[in-house]
Amino acid sequence: MRIRQLLMHKGQNEIKLIGPNKSLLEAAHLLQTNNIGALPVVDNEFRLVGIMSERDLVRSMVEFEQAFFEKTVSDVMTSSVVTCRSDDPMDDIYETMIKNGIRHIPVVDDEGLHDILSIRDFEFAHRRLKEQALRDSLTGLHNTANLLNILDGEFNRYRRFQSPLSVASVRLDGFEGINDAEGHAAGDALLKELSKLLVDQTRAYDSVGRTGEDTFAIVFPNTEPKTAIRTCERILQAVRSRGEQAEAPWGNVSIGVAYADQEIRDGMSILRIAANRVQRAADAGGDGIDAPALKGNASETIGSAAHEQRQRTGGSAQH
Repeated sequence: MRIRQLLMHKGQNEIKLIGPNKSLLEAAHLLQTNNIGALPVVDNEFRLVGIMSERDLVRSMVEFEQAFFEKTVSDVMTSSVVTCRSDDPMDDIYETMIKNGIRHIPVVDDEGLHDILSIRDFEFAHRRLKEQALRDSLTGLHNTANLLNILDGEFNRYRRFQSPLSVASVRLDGFEGINDAEGHAAGDALLKELSKLLVDQTRAYDSVGRTGEDTFAIVFPNTEPKTAIRTCERILQAVRSRGEQAEAPWGNVSIGVAYADQEIRDGMSILRIAANRVQRAADAGGDGIDAPALKGNASETIGSAAHEQRQRTGGSAQH
């Protein structure tokens, strides 16, 4: 990321400036009134000649004591100002600030002073970039790698404390046809709306992620399969209800549910079982849930027109 991109995220605010001949009391008033930590110091032609920070002000109070009120900004400002340009790499400038103990840095371009950035602006940008690396760019949900990390953590908790763990895989039925017929913009809008619906229908401590172009997964920590299945039934009904109201292209979903047991070695294995089940639900006609039967090892399809067909042909084991 370049400094210009950081400035775009920060937004354009009016830069508070001060002249070198202004009193320290005026400087203190400007800092306090605007809740800022530093002031660029400019001459009559608005050329940058220094910078004065809160730390400079505090040091001057100790150094000058009673004479503090007679001093001007030029007496305490830093004249050799470290600056950056809008096309500089953000990481390089951040490293320079850390190395030199700088908390504020002016951005200077050919036309002069452009803005001033604080160390907090850089730290916020780093947090934002870190979060973006863990999120799906379209939906804002956990991406596959991050969701697997979460799932592994919950699986380790299951192994240590035997707390139940369930996982659901959710696939949008007919997504390829919607993309072909309506275009990718309509498909993207549908995926974003479905992702919001999944978040709305799950608990705050459940984790929802996008694991494929048209596929999502939900990690249900400390959740028995029966409770996870009930949640998936609500999701199925919410998708149907939304489809009845939709003016734009909409689809149904297929859902597969799996759970942790003694034979499973890691979190990925649970997700793989859920993915196999969502495929069976889709193959059975979609708009349904393939889940472990609660009184045995068989799986069953719930809520779809294919339910009777599944009952006639028999189920399959958890694995």
